[in-house]
Amino acid sequence: MPHNRPMTFRVAGRKGFLLPALLVSVLILISAIASPQPVSMAIAVTLLLGAGWALLILGFSKVTDVNLTSVIFPDGSVKIESAGNIKIEGVLSGQQWCNSQFAVLSFATAGRHHRLVLLSAQQNADDYRRLMVWLRQDFLLKSEGRVQS
Repeated sequence: MPHNRPMTFRVAGRKGFLLPALLVSVLILISAIASPQPVSMAIAVTLLLGAGWALLILGFSKVTDVNLTSVIFPDGSVKIESAGNIKIEGVLSGQQWCNSQFAVLSFATAGRHHRLVLLSAQQNADDYRRLMVWLRQDFLLKSEGRVQS
């Protein structure tokens, strides 16, 4: 398998975040109830969690439910596609974050910064492993400062 071929990944949508977000919300509520001041903490946590869910504070929740595919090239350029049609083109820029469960990639287009989340369970294992190595070794960030219009 050539090491310099483009990698194709499935971008995580809202449904991928629903269960983990609910689980974290329940755990936060349980810890508030177990605190020394359970009533006031439970009310405060409920208000904050409700506001967070209502306003969609997390940038991840802005991802649409459309099946998006990202193609990452060895030079750091990124294409986001939906059903074969190119939606967004840009380059990786800024801070990238990855572990064995998921990766958060930042990329820039003309004047805008975007983030996308890749869940490892939805990806080809070899491509995901290669992405982790590229990010840890900064192979993809050689293109920083070059933004496509």
